[in-house]
Amino acid sequence: MRMVIKVVTIVSRMNLGGVAVLLNDLHKTLNNKEFSHTLITGMCAENELDILDNQKEDRNIIKLQTMGRAPSLIADFKTFFKLRKILIKLSPDIVHTHTSKAGVLGRLAALSLRKNITIIHTYHGHTLYGYFSKIIVKANIIIERILALKTDLFIADSAQVMIDLKSVLIGAKSDWIVIPPGIRPLKKISKKVARKKIGVDNKLFLICWIGRFADIKNPLLALESFNNLPNKFKNKAELVMVGEGILLQDCKSYASRNKLNVIFPGWNLDISPYLAASDLLLISSKNEGFGMVIAEAGFFKIPAISTNVGGVGEFIENGSNGILTKSSPEEISKKILLLSNNPGERNKLGLNANKTTLQKFTIDSFIQAHKAAYKNILA
Repeated sequence: MRMVIKVVTIVSRMNLGGVAVLLNDLHKTLNNKEFSHTLITGMCAENELDILDNQKEDRNIIKLQTMGRAPSLIADFKTFFKLRKILIKLSPDIVHTHTSKAGVLGRLAALSLRKNITIIHTYHGHTLYGYFSKIIVKANIIIERILALKTDLFIADSAQVMIDLKSVLIGAKSDWIVIPPGIRPLKKISKKVARKKIGVDNKLFLICWIGRFADIKNPLLALESFNNLPNKFKNKAELVMVGEGILLQDCKSYASRNKLNVIFPGWNLDISPYLAASDLLLISSKNEGFGMVIAEAGFFKIPAISTNVGGVGEFIENGSNGILTKSSPEEISKKILLLSNNPGERNKLGLNANKTTLQKFTIDSFIQAHKAAYKNILA
């Protein structure tokens, strides 16, 4: 009979967002009779919310001051040796890396030990477009191709992400599986109560946007789309943009300059009131692995209008449980008007989104898929 499977997860940082929420749920679940789990992570930026701040007593969480999102040759060098030292002490069966930097440093640290450690890497989306210059993208592809030769299993959060990466010969001959994100049952709250809590008038048509105020999330596209709506409609509508980031001040300035009815509440660990209060969710990203907030909106029967990028289409079946659109303010504003003027269609999309969430994208299915992957790869 096999002993407890020792898994070490390495991720660059646990800033509030889909990846961090998923890994936190996985971490809390895997310390049981079958598995022991250690989570190694870095530091969040000043404008980010670390979801582990209330779990400081967890001995199975290790934070490295030297690891973060920003590139730093000296800090990365130190992180490599710290990871190596920790892995020697823990002697894991599996090292599972997530996100780009942790994926490189974590896998190199595991490989440097020359022990029989199974290495898994998960791609939560990719950086083939929307993030970096062509030169940096090519360099990243070469690095990933080399690391793929020593990676035992790749996991993608959507089939499209897997297809895109294999098309540039990253892990083209490797073992791949797809494990889509899953959400926890969220706190149920009525629209009336939710609107009172966040301070929105019940008569307004509320559009919700949630994410990092970063170029890849394209928050200015959301604002331009809202600004492109007819004045008669804008006076009866409101846009709430939940999150923080380097483009936040630019977005606030744009909204102020154009006298738009926009709320910027910052980050909040509990996004339930914002989703429950909304009439629709807007995704304006240039690239998305999956877009977990779409499934979270579906839990509240709120349909999404999203740019047709990355793995978003793995959830949204256009015209059935949501709307896929071009990255154009004119196109997006047309879709918003279409749904605002047709509550019956909006309700139908919301109900179907709810069915999709509950049938395919639960946290239980996400966790069970990982347990099975760990057992299978060792077997």
